[in-house]
Amino acid sequence: MAHSPSPKLWYLPNHRDAFQAHMHFPHKLGNAKTEANYHAYYQTLIKDGTANGATSNAYQTSSDVPFKIKCIIMKYRTGTLYNQKRAVLFKLSTSQTCPLCPQVNGALHILSGCQHTQIRNMITKRHNLACRMILKAISKIGSLGSFIVSKDIGSIERMTMQHLQIPETAESRIVPKRLFPPRFPDKDRFTSSRPDFVLVTPIATKTHKQQTNVGGWVIRIGRGQFRETGSTSAAPPATSRATNPRQHRPKDLSKPRRDIHLVEIKYCEDTRPQNQLNAAKEQHKDLCNILQGASVTLHIILLGVGGTIYNTHTLKPFKELGLDSIRGKKLASKLHVHPVNFAAKLVHTRRALSSTVIDSHQEPVSGQACNPLDPH
Repeated sequence: MAHSPSPKLWYLPNHRDAFQAHMHFPHKLGNAKTEANYHAYYQTLIKDGTANGATSNAYQTSSDVPFKIKCIIMKYRTGTLYNQKRAVLFKLSTSQTCPLCPQVNGALHILSGCQHTQIRNMITKRHNLACRMILKAISKIGSLGSFIVSKDIGSIERMTMQHLQIPETAESRIVPKRLFPPRFPDKDRFTSSRPDFVLVTPIATKTHKQQTNVGGWVIRIGRGQFRETGSTSAAPPATSRATNPRQHRPKDLSKPRRDIHLVEIKYCEDTRPQNQLNAAKEQHKDLCNILQGASVTLHIILLGVGGTIYNTHTLKPFKELGLDSIRGKKLASKLHVHPVNFAAKLVHTRRALSSTVIDSHQEPVSGQACNPLDPH
């Protein structure tokens, strides 16, 4: 019986240039350009302090992330995740249109932009799960859970499944009427923007000058105008209900004695968080001008769809809402793994739905029939 020849051994003088050259010749894998746009974008985020490099890259060594999912995230971050744009580039399709919706199909579209009903529901579920994780962590600080007056983060049943207890006063998704000016039309209140959740806390017993140093991205003091602040000490007071319980109930706080905190959580393109940041400000600008309290603060929490955690847009808002450094980093680690694992679900679901559309008797979108499944 003939024996198969033993594999040839190659001498490599080092594990960098020599190994790179060896891998590229037979496999075309070694000569990745580290000065390309995707690499530069992520390096810029880390170097300027916008993103937290340790937490954002933790998926690479996390035991909670399977190897195949790590590959998907790596492809997304390097711009090699298979989509219609790459199909056209490889001459495997003639259209960049998404097979499931009439929009241009790209990597961000796959993880956050597709308008197909099932994909939209999955994206909403990813958002609501993250919101409930954040609200659960915040509600454990003192009695902040009792200061929640509204939330728009899913059904009561879903919150119960995550062991999240919400006071009866916060069962509505609409901001309470008592926070609006007198005789404000209900029609306008029902159609106003709805933050993910709203906290109403008693004002801190400080001077007025100190009250105006509330953190957050946009703020209104009394009936003033919007302005950005650089304060990091904007945590709502964790008041114990054992002392003056009635005085500290949100519904019993008069206009000059209450601070209103609006919290908005958004998923964004990992390398361009500013787009969603501006969108959140614009979304709730009118509401912040209308609500009446000693101060109105909008806390915007951004999370990258590829697992990026930001110092300025994730960890800093956590601190402003009362989470200390340890709790904030622990929560950030959970929120990092959450979209990473969800990315694989979105990719696999899209692939299955695309196959169904192509194999059905329905007329396919132009160019999509010649778009095979991800060859990688």
